[in-house]
Amino acid sequence: MSKTDQKAELDEIDRRILGILQRDARIPNTELADEVGLTPAPTLRRVRRLEEEGVIRRYVALLDPKKVGRDLTVFVDVSLDKQTKPGFETFAEQMRRRPEVLECYLSLGESDFILKVCVPDLDAYQRFLVDVLAAIPGVRNTSSTIVVRQEKYTTSLPLDRDD
Repeated sequence: MSKTDQKAELDEIDRRILGILQRDARIPNTELADEVGLTPAPTLRRVRRLEEEGVIRRYVALLDPKKVGRDLTVFVDVSLDKQTKPGFETFAEQMRRRPEVLECYLSLGESDFILKVCVPDLDAYQRFLVDVLAAIPGVRNTSSTIVVRQEKYTTSLPLDRDD
């Protein structure tokens, strides 16, 4: 197991820092320090260490899909003809190239992959389904679930101690 794959050693202050940054990654370091009860310099050192260790992978802006014209979210189960390493790798690489595919998971169970697709409308999804998914050699079956309403959305991971 490489160092980047290992579970990070996090103390309570690290967990508090991460919780706050998950809520607001643009919080000024001085405010972050106040919230966790440290001075700014050690707080910044901790944040930098968490970045260097890969606990904090990156900072992003979260957009409202409807406000940018991406009103339709679809979860797609994809089954391949053969479950082979090259088949999995080829399919995953093609999905990484597709901007409408927000998430792609290799899965165990009824399907081989689960996709989260975000498109403007049903016509755009139909084009994706027919022109992209159905055109990939080795795709045997797809099953689409159209989202009617999002009941919960978060990007925050729970940081409770479970050890």
